[in-house]
Amino acid sequence: MNKLLPKIIFYALIVGVAIAGTLLYIKTQPPPTAPNMSPSPAASTCIITIDGQKYDVESLRNTHTGGDIFQCGTDMSATFHGQHGDNLQMIQRYLVK
Repeated sequence: MNKLLPKIIFYALIVGVAIAGTLLYIKTQPPPTAPNMSPSPAASTCIITIDGQKYDVESLRNTHTGGDIFQCGTDMSATFHGQHGDNLQMIQRYLVK
């Protein structure tokens, strides 16, 4: 066992270095994309639902006085009413028609 222990430690170090190198390589690579693929138009929208109505608040995300609190693709009725009451007038211009 005494002669075997240095070999086990040596191989464990090699495996550890190989794993660390692989993880570092993966982390530094850009995400794969299809050639000549333009961004989806949906990438520039942030649709939320309030009381069953859909609103595109993408342009509001950078100017909202409460910060970018929007969770795109979700029902934010409770959050909206908790902050603004029942006044939907302020968000009508973002209604998706």
